[in-house]
Amino acid sequence: MSSPRRSIIAPLFLWILIAGILSYGIAFSISFLSSNLLVQLAAGMGSLTLFMLLIVYLKISHPIHSIILEMKALLTGKTYRRIMTKRQDEIGILAHFFNEVTRNLENISADMQQHQSLQDEVNTAQAIQRDLLPQDIPKIEGLDIAAKTRPASEIGGDAYNFYTRDGRYFMYIGDSTGHGVPAGLIMIMVDVLMDTFTEIAETLTEMLTQINRFLKPNLQTTMFMSLILLEWIPSKQSFTWVGAGHEYLLHVKPSKDTVTRIKAGGIALGMIDDNRPMTKEQELPMEVGDFLILYSDGITEAKNVTGQIYDLDRLEQLVRVHTKGDTSATDLFEKIAVDVSRFMEGAKQADDMTLMIFKCLSTSEKPVVNEVQLDKAPA
Repeated sequence: MSSPRRSIIAPLFLWILIAGILSYGIAFSISFLSSNLLVQLAAGMGSLTLFMLLIVYLKISHPIHSIILEMKALLTGKTYRRIMTKRQDEIGILAHFFNEVTRNLENISADMQQHQSLQDEVNTAQAIQRDLLPQDIPKIEGLDIAAKTRPASEIGGDAYNFYTRDGRYFMYIGDSTGHGVPAGLIMIMVDVLMDTFTEIAETLTEMLTQINRFLKPNLQTTMFMSLILLEWIPSKQSFTWVGAGHEYLLHVKPSKDTVTRIKAGGIALGMIDDNRPMTKEQELPMEVGDFLILYSDGITEAKNVTGQIYDLDRLEQLVRVHTKGDTSATDLFEKIAVDVSRFMEGAKQADDMTLMIFKCLSTSEKPVVNEVQLDKAPA
């Protein structure tokens, strides 16, 4: 109701006319009891006034007073009631307006409660995911390590972790389809399965195929996770690794000024029922001073405000320049983080970002881990 279908004035005049007629009737009746003109006039005026007051109270004052009481209750946070009326005049408009305002407030309140409930659930999922990610990077013989992930939303789909079992050192980096809650659920499932099968499986191939076997039935056809699983063998100063459709491994040899792109190979977890035929263990020998860089596509596919992509070539050129001399894994990590931040300045992060850097140390050097920030911005 946006405008009154009829004004209160016309019915008011009608009621006043009726009151006048009734008052005249009373005055006329009084004339039979008294011939005094003043008595008749007083009776007529008195009854007219009484009728007028009654009309104003019933038709205007009482309805407005009822609306104001409900408004006061609303404004003071007390319980209020909807105003039931069939009136189509100005007072009906006022009552309708109050009902609409309160209905909208109730809808907003319900939306806020639902949003808070969803936010609580997201916070719970965030806490679970945060607990699954490594709180501390273990010190691994022969390695200097820097690793960090930065989700694009409250819940990320990227993951990395480290596992130590009977003197063996395992680690992985993974990237779920998309980002947000669905990707986060995949990440949580894979991390839990990884924690299980690094304890009971003997080979990387067995770990990856068993994880895929349990993961596949629980995923929709459009959901999967790319991954690289590695084992570091200190005695041989080498990595054994298997790929599951992930990004390239970058092997940097500062002594020869080379950066080698190694295709991860394999197929992402959750895409097919049996990934064993496509899973191949490979060995990557490392020399003292060599770097191994693992990343998710949130870094190489990061865009700036003009839509340009950071790309793998830029990352490769950067690490070639900054892996000379005494550069540590943390130094290189921060150089990459700063460069990506500068490139993206002003643009929104569209995908989760994860970066893991390993530097091969000599047998006399102690293993190193440092806290780093993937979102570190230039000073």
